Amino acid sequence: MRPIVSEQDFLRHPLNELLGTRSHVRLLRVMSNEVDGPLAATDAAKRAGLTVPGAQKALGRLFRAGFISRVGGGRKHQYEIRFSDKLMQATLKLFQAEKDRYEQLVRTIKKEIKDLIPHPHAVWIQSFPREVGGPFTLGLLHNTRDLTNFVRQLRIKLNQVEKEFDLTIELEGYTKADILDLDLHEFTPLYGIMPSLDHTSRPQIKSPLTRLEPDRRMLLLSRELAKAIQQDSSLLRRAKNHIDSLLHDDQGMANRDLMEWRGILDNYSVQQLARFFTSSSERANRLRQSNPLFAILNADEKAQLTNAIEGTDDT
Repeated sequence: MRPIVSEQDFLRHPLNELLGTRSHVRLLRVMSNEVDGPLAATDAAKRAGLTVPGAQKALGRLFRAGFISRVGGGRKHQYEIRFSDKLMQATLKLFQAEKDRYEQLVRTIKKEIKDLIPHPHAVWIQSFPREVGGPFTLGLLHNTRDLTNFVRQLRIKLNQVEKEFDLTIELEGYTKADILDLDLHEFTPLYGIMPSLDHTSRPQIKSPLTRLEPDRRMLLLSRELAKAIQQDSSLLRRAKNHIDSLLHDDQGMANRDLMEWRGILDNYSVQQLARFFTSSSERANRLRQSNPLFAILNADEKAQLTNAIEGTDDT
């Protein structure tokens, strides 16, 4: 049985072609919110979670329909949104509204967390819904003594958030002993200070670490991050948005470092930033621990960063 019993023409119903497949929606979302310029098909595929052939096919359809433009020639051509198209202008607003809705949800949850005392060490998004109506799971790290009561109080506060955003939120509470069994690379930081990026993926060191060791590891991570921003400048845009979101909610004493980082990201070139990340200056050493780019990396990006220092770190 055919799911569609009558055809609709492109002139009167262009949205059928524009938003008619998940690959179209994913690619347009990437080009709308995640990059500031043209994008090659291979990069678009990686960001959108598509195969390269699938992305190339979808980009070709969007190009032929007139929704995106092609830049360059031969095998090096790239794609970008046709900003002059009125329908695309409306589509950009739609993707911005989608992004704003998620960010409003995050701000609301953070506010409920901050209203409870004592504050948890960290809260993260442990899993996103796998289907419409599925649960959205938060993980939190707290003291053993306060964990049960905090989870109970936060559960009450989140009931209203669930009604407002029409979703189901589940909570998983952990102590420091519990998180040794978790792969924190898979989680999205939400509040507080997450444990070390790589402590759960490596054997635990039984002897106390010297101060030099964590500083050295942070420097190695910063070197890899310097390489990453030179390859993908959209990381800077994501970091700026992250800082703006934090400042919107007021982070107390942390606001000073956040504002300083915002100025650095606004005024430094990519090359200057790369040098600053690995500088031995007092200012660089002071700000290195709060580098906002570490907070916006997704699971794959974190894994690439920590994997890149494995050989160096073990020598």
